Amino acid sequence: MTDTDTATQAKFQRLRLQRFLMAQLNYLITYVVIITTWLFGEYHGTELQALSHILIGFGTQAVFLWLLISNLNLKFRDPSMTVAQIVVATLLLTYMLVYVGELRGSMTTVYAIILLFGVFQLSRRAFVVCSGFALACFGSLIILEPMLLPEPAPVNRMLLQWFLLACFLAWVSMFCSYIRDLRERLQMRHNTLQVHQETLKGMMGQLESLATTDGLTGLLNRRTFYQEADRRLTLLTPGKTAGLAVIDLDHFKQVNDTYGHDVGDKVLKSFAQIARESLREDDLLARFGGEEFILLIHHADVDLLNQCVERIRQRFAQTRFAGLPEDYRCTLSAGLSLLGPGDRLDERIRQADQALYAAKAAGRNCSQISDAAYA
Repeated sequence: MTDTDTATQAKFQRLRLQRFLMAQLNYLITYVVIITTWLFGEYHGTELQALSHILIGFGTQAVFLWLLISNLNLKFRDPSMTVAQIVVATLLLTYMLVYVGELRGSMTTVYAIILLFGVFQLSRRAFVVCSGFALACFGSLIILEPMLLPEPAPVNRMLLQWFLLACFLAWVSMFCSYIRDLRERLQMRHNTLQVHQETLKGMMGQLESLATTDGLTGLLNRRTFYQEADRRLTLLTPGKTAGLAVIDLDHFKQVNDTYGHDVGDKVLKSFAQIARESLREDDLLARFGGEEFILLIHHADVDLLNQCVERIRQRFAQTRFAGLPEDYRCTLSAGLSLLGPGDRLDERIRQADQALYAAKAAGRNCSQISDAAYA
């Protein structure tokens, strides 16, 4: 189980415990009614019977609480133990109704309150079953009362109470089923909305990637390079420099024209991979256009810049490409310059470009350093 699953399970356990504690209000009401009827002489049982209501209530609820705290409830199909708690509460209420005399009619409404405990958990069928169980308990009370009490209530009155309870529980079952269905529909819409949001986030990420990167090589595009390079220039402190290199793949047009654009694309992508692997994570590499690339190395002097470019040049020259002759070697030329605090990026790129032309004129497959880098 992952940490996320554990956190979600703990969250639901807290919610179940909160619902359980709220349900204890029903039991508190029952205890108050028993004590009140006994004080006013309306309780038709002994003191021991009155005390048994409270003791049985505390005992059964202690068992449910222990199951929740120990997480044993998670082994059940319904971790909330909804039906079990409704059944126990119904039986305890029926036991109490035997001895409350004239208050029985008003206390039957507690059956409905008990059913409300399952409003978010029970299906329509489960509601009907629980309602039928409550009616069966009350019906059993009608049958057994003459055996339990010396002066039972009139049968006609109790049958009328049973009929009214049946009508009330039928309405409660339909209402709770409607609430549950409504909640499920809202949950489905919420889930659908979440899926749409995730899809939208993915599309936004793709659009952002398309706006900032080159689709073929995955490198930054020209516009994004300018933005990031300008930002880094503002962070340069006095005495610090950044290395700038403009790189061009030699005779790349010949590769495209002779061996096809598919081979040319492989060469471009391979160069991008080689360059990324040869640089630090915070170095800036972008496709400047066509077969031209640009590199910005933070906190670099001429020697470090030259070492980085040479490492890329040598690895690129040693790489063999599918679709090219066995003895064909791709090479690159590079022009180097340095950037300092307050320098104009366009000006330094122009100087590096001039150095690139010098490298081309020197026979290609080499790099040249702009004279301005030594200034």
